[in-house]
Amino acid sequence: MTDRPSWDPFTPRGTREATARILTGGNYRLFYEGATRRTPIETYGNLAKLARKHPKDDEAWRKRVRDLVSTGDLEDRRMRQWLIGLTKKTAQNLGVAAGEYPKVFDEVMADIEAAVSSNAERREMALLLWCGTATLTIRGSHKSRIGKSLERSIARAVLTGIDLNEGGGDFRLNVGADAEVDRETDAEIRTARGFVRMEVGLIGEGNPEVIGDKVGRMDRNGIILMDKIPARSTAYRTAEHRGVRLIQLRNNHPVEEVRQHLAGLGVPVRQKPITIKQVEKRVLKMPLSAFA
Repeated sequence: MTDRPSWDPFTPRGTREATARILTGGNYRLFYEGATRRTPIETYGNLAKLARKHPKDDEAWRKRVRDLVSTGDLEDRRMRQWLIGLTKKTAQNLGVAAGEYPKVFDEVMADIEAAVSSNAERREMALLLWCGTATLTIRGSHKSRIGKSLERSIARAVLTGIDLNEGGGDFRLNVGADAEVDRETDAEIRTARGFVRMEVGLIGEGNPEVIGDKVGRMDRNGIILMDKIPARSTAYRTAEHRGVRLIQLRNNHPVEEVRQHLAGLGVPVRQKPITIKQVEKRVLKMPLSAFA
């Protein structure tokens, strides 16, 4: 598989290919990076056009930008906050109401004018500030979107790939919270004694504490699939102590690990080991409806 797909990776087709990449130990983040990068580049172009408005009249330019901040008359509503150097989350945390945006804009421009002398430099500084906040918003939004689109698909593909039947009741996905479990569960697999839980956490090396939190909430024999965490993380030791199976996706063979774990619990999974190539083939043959 190539690192950069020629189609939108957020479509069912893209999600299916990303799922196949993940379950064969590949780096799904590079698969999505092209789409994540193209969005801010397009946004930077729009912000640059705004920075070039009224090239010989800086008062008119400043008034134009301030009017957009005041009215929110923008194709992308998020730009209203970017033009005052804030993300939506930061504005909320600071308690900045929409009616205060023009005042904040004036303060931002005063800070920029104090830092640089020429009008050209002020516009350039403003553009850098806008692009920085836009980047934070867009990358955060894409990260959340990627996780939501992949977690259920990964759980379904893993369990289907080892011959469990969702329609036949072998497993169920996105099980809501109840009196026994206080949070939604990505998947539950039927055993002779009830169900074991499986969680998917696409957490990278920068956030190992999130996996540790998941381990702490998991019952014995539960499964946690995660992207990659540092070898020094205490999560592995904690998982072993609690009887939880922690399985790394990256550079690994996660489907076979899940198969072996569930076989040991008496779950009627595929009897023969499954190869990396077989995993890829099985996932790519699944109907697109399974990834919608």
